[in-house]
Amino acid sequence: MEFVAIDFETTGYENGGANEPWQLGAAVVRDFKIVETHEWFFGTPLTPEAEPLMAQWDAFYPVLAGRRLVAHNIATERTILTRIAPLTQWGPWVDTLKLARARYPRLPSYALGELCAMFGCVPQMEGRTWHDGLYDAVACAELALHIAAWDFAAEGLAC
Repeated sequence: MEFVAIDFETTGYENGGANEPWQLGAAVVRDFKIVETHEWFFGTPLTPEAEPLMAQWDAFYPVLAGRRLVAHNIATERTILTRIAPLTQWGPWVDTLKLARARYPRLPSYALGELCAMFGCVPQMEGRTWHDGLYDAVACAELALHIAAWDFAAEGLAC
C-alpha cells in the first residue's frame, strides 16, 4: 500500500480576495507506515516572504505525481491542483471523510480532528496543531491507516 496524504492551507476569501494556497503538507505512506513528510510554503499576500507556488513546482510535483492522493474532504486539494495544472492527471483520489462516513455511520462528527481523537490517532508533533498543512496531512494519513487496518482486520488479513 502506497499513498500520499496531502493538505493545503489557504488564505480564504477574505475581503473578496482569491482563495490562495500558502502551505502544502504531505505525508508519504508505504507499507502501512509514514516514511516521509514534506511541506512547502507559498508566497501570498499573507506570506510574501515565500516563493510563489509555481516556482516550487519542481519540488512538490515529484512527491504527488503518479500516486494515490488522500485528503480529508478532497475538494480544496483537488481544486487547487487542478487549477494550477489543469492537464495533469492527479490521483486517483481517496477522501477519508467519505471513507469514515461509509465505515462508521452515525458518528457525532466527521471533522478530521474529532475522528483522530475518537480513534486514538492524533499526531504528536511538537509545535504543531490543527490547521497546519503538515500536521493535518499526517493526521489524514494516520486516519487512512486506521481505516485500512480495520478493513484488513475485518477480512482476516495481516497488516
